[in-house]
Amino acid sequence: MNDIKILKECQNPEVLVVTPLLPDHKISKITKKTFNRNETPIYWLSSAGNNNIPTNALEGIKWYKNEFGRLPPYYIMIDRDIELGRGMLDRLYEKLRKNPAIGYCYATFQFKGYMNIDFPAMPFDINRLVQCNYISSNSLFRSNVIEQVGLVTDNKYKRLLDYAFLLKCFKMGYVGIPEHNAWFIVHSTKDDISAGSQEDYKEKYMRVYEDFIKPLYS
Repeated sequence: MNDIKILKECQNPEVLVVTPLLPDHKISKITKKTFNRNETPIYWLSSAGNNNIPTNALEGIKWYKNEFGRLPPYYIMIDRDIELGRGMLDRLYEKLRKNPAIGYCYATFQFKGYMNIDFPAMPFDINRLVQCNYISSNSLFRSNVIEQVGLVTDNKYKRLLDYAFLLKCFKMGYVGIPEHNAWFIVHSTKDDISAGSQEDYKEKYMRVYEDFIKPLYS
C-alpha cells in the first residue's frame, strides 16, 4: 500500500493534484513554491511506493476516491521536481473549463540541465502525436477522462507510459488543447527516466507503436 501524504486541502476542490514518488524521494522546494502560485481550489497529495509513476498516481487517485466518494471535476499529476510558471494551473483550468468538449489541457515545457529540449504547446494533431509525444504528463485532465480511459501502468511501456495513455485517450474520443501562456521547466538530471538510452527508447516506442498506434489505423 502506498504512503499517502496530504500537502494541501480545501473543501470542494476543483482539482485533485497527485505527486507520485518513490519511497526515498521528496518534492522539491521549487515545486512547492511555484505550485502555490495558483488560486484554483485544489486537494494536493503525494503517493509514494515502489511502482512506476502512473501506478503510484493511480494509488493516490484510489485513496482520494475511497476517502471522499468521488473525484473533483479535474485531475493533474505534478512531478516532484519541476518549476511552474506563475498561474500555470489557473491558466490550464480556465482554458479547459471554457472548452467542455475537450478532454485535457497542456502547457509549454522545457528540459534544462542534463537535457536541453523545448516543447512548445502546439495545437493537438494526432498525426504529429503518433510521430513523437510533445504533450507532458503534467497536463490537466477532466476526471471522467481518467476514470473512463484508465491510466496505462504496464512496465513493458515504461518511459513511454504517459505517451501510451494519450494515444489511448484519442482512441476513446478524447483530445487535448494547448494553453500557450502556461509553462513549466523540468530540471533534468542523468538519473531521469527521460534521459535513458536511445536503444531503450526505440524498444519501448515499438511496443507502443504495435499496441496503441497501429490500432488507430486498422
